[in-house]
Formats: sequence, structure tokens, C-alpha cells
Amino acid sequence: MDEAVAAVELSRRYAEDVEFSAEDAARTEPEYLAEVSKAVVAAGARTVNIPDTVGYSVPAEFAALIRYIVNALGDSAIVSVHCHDDLGLAVANSIAAIDAGARQVECTINGIGERAATARSKK
Repeated sequence: MDEAVAAVELSRRYAEDVEFSAEDAARTEPEYLAEVSKAVVAAGARTVNIPDTVGYSVPAEFAALIRYIVNALGDSAIVSVHCHDDLGLAVANSIAAIDAGARQVECTINGIGERAATARSKK
């Protein structure tokens, strides 16, 4: 937690708009994820990204996690998501996250992106 806060504080010295991304957030205990999220927002992050790094979430559980974080942060930051497509659920998880209150989705365009891809649009 201290390293996350220090990284955001350092970033804020160089940029006004800082996004914090919690690696492997979908497998993190929700209470701890909320605690870290609140701490980085207090340190100056404007956006908190909650990734499904290994692409194993299903829409209902991912939506529940996002709703929990959205409620924990209130209006203090934008909640963003980044869903990998290992199980073919990245788009479904992204839509579920929007329904749960996420305001930003990180995705690929025309399938150009990361390993196993993220939620993507197709021509």
C-alpha cells in the first residue's frame, strides 16, 4: 500500500491526471482493494482501474466487485476496468462493469492489443 501511495504521489508531481491500476484486482480481496483504492485517491489518483488481469472472472462476480469499489469510492474517482478475454468474457465483463457503475473501459480496437486480448470491437 505504501508503494502504491508513493507512486501516485510521485506521478502527481509530473502529471495532473493520474490513473492507478491494481494488477490482478479481480483476484484481490475486495476489502483490501477498496482500502488501496481509497489510499491512492487520497494521494491524488483521479481514476482507479480494476483489471481482470488473468481473464477468469464471470460477469456477475466482476459486476459485484466493481459495484463494491464504486460504492467505496463514491464520487472521489472514476472507476475504470480492463478485462482480458481468456474465457471469452471480456466484453460481457466490461458491460457488466458499466452496469455496476464503472465509467471507463480500457479495450482494444480491431483486436490489436495484449495477450489473450482485452474487450474489443470488430469491423
